[in-house]
Amino acid sequence: MFKSTNLDQFTFPFKAKTYRYSNDLVELPEKKVNFMKITPEYKVQIERKRQILNEKPEARYQSFPHTMEMQWEFLEMIIDMAVSAYPEHFSIEKVGDQWTFENRILGEKDVFIFGDETSLPFEPFDYIGRHFHNDFMLMVHRDNNYHLEIGQISFAALFSANWNVGMSFNEIHAPVPFVSRTGVELVDRIRKFLLTIEPGKPRTRVNWNLMADAWDVNYESMDEWGPERYKVTKENAGELVHLRVEEQWFIKMPRSNAILFVLDTQFLPLEDLVMRPAWLELTYSNLSDIPDAMAEYKGMAPFLAQSVEYLKNLRAELASN
Repeated sequence: MFKSTNLDQFTFPFKAKTYRYSNDLVELPEKKVNFMKITPEYKVQIERKRQILNEKPEARYQSFPHTMEMQWEFLEMIIDMAVSAYPEHFSIEKVGDQWTFENRILGEKDVFIFGDETSLPFEPFDYIGRHFHNDFMLMVHRDNNYHLEIGQISFAALFSANWNVGMSFNEIHAPVPFVSRTGVELVDRIRKFLLTIEPGKPRTRVNWNLMADAWDVNYESMDEWGPERYKVTKENAGELVHLRVEEQWFIKMPRSNAILFVLDTQFLPLEDLVMRPAWLELTYSNLSDIPDAMAEYKGMAPFLAQSVEYLKNLRAELASN
């Protein structure tokens, strides 16, 4: 099970003692628009991501035939961002339509013809996505909503590229069981907010969940991860249960006007919270106050109580030392 070892790179999700869903999308300052991040676990992340994609490709990657132009736009954007953020690790040489992309961390160099998908081993979106640990989705504006056209999902949280491709934003998030004080569904508020995003002004938010010894909880592999949730006890929760955090970016593509949805998924076992006592306190406070509907929606209801009990005991142990 992967875990973050550089806590300075881990996006801790809790800012207050309680957590409730809200439209918490915020605009990014220009210096943080480039979301590329190479962690100490980069090679482990990429190896696992590629393994997942190869094991069940139909469940992890889906696209429509008409998306090829958007895929090349995505490939160009991702390569340029990687080279800009980490020139020591990535390079691109462009000679007309012949491009040479090099990933020095993995020792890989590929030559391809930009615009010719037959020159790559995978579709352009799938190819470049395999070089970075993030999950990527592209949604297009149609009928006053956004619809999922392409998805490369390796570390899913109750999501499947195969199941969700073609769905609208509202359909994908229909299970979210929360409304505003005025009775407006939260999902619809966020949809309307996404419609206002402009090119060059990306938005970001942080989402979180708990995972019971699982990298991802794809709908189509529930037979594998579902039973693991019932193995958690107050004794082993520190090792088995991980705080799963998604740092999310919403970027409007300049040529296609599609919305690029990027997820940087990070994992931290509950036992490692001892290294940041303030995080331990906030995590315990928030998990102790999770409404039943939210726990069910996030899929952590079977082991939430055990996790809270573990954190309670961990706090007592630290206080006694």
